[in-house]
Amino acid sequence: MNPPLAPTALPGHLPSCDVAVVGAANMDIMVHTATGLAASDSNPGRILCAPGGVGRNVAENLARLGLRTRLFSVVGDDVFGQALLMATRQAGVDVSPVRVVGGASSPSYLAWHGADGDMLAAVNAMGLLDQLTPDALREQGYPPAQARMLVLDCNLLPSVFESVLETASAPVFVDAVSVVKCEKVRPWLHRIHLLKMNQREASVLSGQPIHAVGDALQAARTLHQAGVRQVVISLGAQGACWCDEQGRTGHRPATPVEVVNTAGAGDALLAGLVLGCALD
Repeated sequence: MNPPLAPTALPGHLPSCDVAVVGAANMDIMVHTATGLAASDSNPGRILCAPGGVGRNVAENLARLGLRTRLFSVVGDDVFGQALLMATRQAGVDVSPVRVVGGASSPSYLAWHGADGDMLAAVNAMGLLDQLTPDALREQGYPPAQARMLVLDCNLLPSVFESVLETASAPVFVDAVSVVKCEKVRPWLHRIHLLKMNQREASVLSGQPIHAVGDALQAARTLHQAGVRQVVISLGAQGACWCDEQGRTGHRPATPVEVVNTAGAGDALLAGLVLGCALD
């Protein structure tokens, strides 16, 4: 059984499709060390900055895959904000709906990765995203009438989920983002077309511990029974599990690769699932 919505290969041309993405745009500050974290001391390593944010990352991936994509987000008028807009625009995303707040610091996210490429710790400074209210979205032209699909990330305010999911006429794809933030979608599971989570997020939302592939399959089935049409749970080195619209579950192992950095991997997965829907 193939994963839901996953394309086997990109076609020579894509169908006409507009995607509206509502979510975070922030500057990622990535710290890499060859050893573990030595507390209360200076740790030798590398520090890199790159455009990030779950919503922004998904939008960039979709644009690079050939879909017309519009991003609804908020940034400051600082250097980070200017860089975020420029990089996202150059990737092909329509950033005209992004609100720029004068005198504000753009959202940022610092992640510390160890020698194995996986994350040791992270700090997010995402307070500016709270200014992306339902009223602000309407002022920015949301919802776009031509959008065939909507993508939300769980960095958004609960009021935004309520406003969008109560009225959405297009399929809604949601990224759970984190264990804490994924709780925002619990009242709206029945309105979600596809929910993408990692193992820990799926355990919280399903109320079931996940230690093995079989546990993840049961959690996916539970969330489908709670109203989500399609569920995808990423399991790192164990691949991914899913439950499709008919309630059928499946698992695909991951292709073994050398892990360099896990940042943005889940965002790329969600973009691929959205593309699969566009090709369906």
